[in-house]
Amino acid sequence: MTEFLHLYPGAGKIAALGTEERIHRIRADRWISYPRAEAALEKLETLMSFPERARMPNLLIVGDSGMGKTMIIEKFTRDHASSFDETSGRLHMPVVAVQMVSGPDESRFYRRILAAIGAPEPPQATLSVLESLALRLLAELRPGMLVIDEIHSLQAGTIREQARFLNMLRFLGNELRIPLVCVGTAQARNALRTDDQLVRRFEAFALPPWREGEDLNGLMSTLTRTLPLRRQSQIDEKALTRMIKVTGGITSAIFSILSQLAIAAIESGEERILSRDILGGDRLQAVLGEPV
Repeated sequence: MTEFLHLYPGAGKIAALGTEERIHRIRADRWISYPRAEAALEKLETLMSFPERARMPNLLIVGDSGMGKTMIIEKFTRDHASSFDETSGRLHMPVVAVQMVSGPDESRFYRRILAAIGAPEPPQATLSVLESLALRLLAELRPGMLVIDEIHSLQAGTIREQARFLNMLRFLGNELRIPLVCVGTAQARNALRTDDQLVRRFEAFALPPWREGEDLNGLMSTLTRTLPLRRQSQIDEKALTRMIKVTGGITSAIFSILSQLAIAAIESGEERILSRDILGGDRLQAVLGEPV
């Protein structure tokens, strides 16, 4: 069996597979580690192990759309997966993660929580019934963290609706004594700042767009070692500069372009990505397509 020493071992095994299988693997979601993402995971681990106290610390993970915020949360949730204790008959769910509803609607939010923990929704329930049920079940589950993704959607409501929703979040944190992790774009900061008491409990963790430098070089090295190409890719500094210009430094755009270039390299038989593919060549144009 041919060894592909330019790849990580797992990617090397995939590189030995056929064309269709390799393309399928490239298109599938996968975790790519890089320093800022690992730092975010460490922050989450610290919060998870924080001793219970009256005012728990909270975290706001903020970044542009496509910077990998949700992937970090999904990775952390997978690492702390739910389990069922057959002896006690209890579900253990270390992380309860929900996506923010399209506006500051408390009833819909509590329904999201109930769905996340697998609880049936009571028919024609009032807000107070939903709140009591969600609090009781969360208290029984004793999760280590409540994650709210897309928190910037809060700003779709009026100032009064936003204030009421933030007051509910503060109430949840106080009642459950677990960290709250909010995830969103820069607008999320503005939303939280409307509640002075709540915002003081949050630490912000930013995921800025990529720029030229060692971190970007490291990311590209990691990415190319995960793509199951049978020859070693060669991407120089000029190509990296072009990549940042084309993508705006957005993580998902960088991943997407490299993945599509890798697929094109497999289909053409080239089996590697070259600087010329990124520096305005036919392949890059084909990958980018026509603007909407």
